[in-house]
Amino acid sequence: MIKMRFGKLSRILIHILIIFVAFFIQTSIFPLIPFFSSSPNFLLIITFSYGLLYGEDIGIITGIFCGFLCDMYFSGEFGLYILIYSVIGFTNGLLNKSFFENSITLPMILSFTNGLIYNFYIYITHFLIRRKFDIPYYVFNIMVPSILFTLIATVLIYKLLYRLNIIHKSI
Repeated sequence: MIKMRFGKLSRILIHILIIFVAFFIQTSIFPLIPFFSSSPNFLLIITFSYGLLYGEDIGIITGIFCGFLCDMYFSGEFGLYILIYSVIGFTNGLLNKSFFENSITLPMILSFTNGLIYNFYIYITHFLIRRKFDIPYYVFNIMVPSILFTLIATVLIYKLLYRLNIIHKSI
């Protein structure tokens, strides 16, 4: 019983540590690299991956936590990031029982789809409401590079999270 509690506690602490490291890299390191026009959305990858690997409960909790970090870091209306991340975590968690975990195809499709949904949501809540109607500029200069970098990062991060999931299941 103590071993089971320690295993669950260590899993939670590792999840929190991964989220904080991803947030730090996404907000502090990638913006310093001058030749990148955008950066991969590590928190989005972690949110949908946890939903996919652990189910909708963990997906929505991860989404709320990641969204809270973004709401605290970025200025604007509080709760916008919590809403999008928690919805993404929950909806991807619904797919938990209907896919093969070791396949990278579904995570890549979800990364692309979630990237589109996330970026359109950000466009609507941050630009369209402020009457900035330059959709082609946003799509080609912000959305496409962000989705491409996120797709590339998904291959590495999902494999790492999948291996951690296997380790935690064996504890």
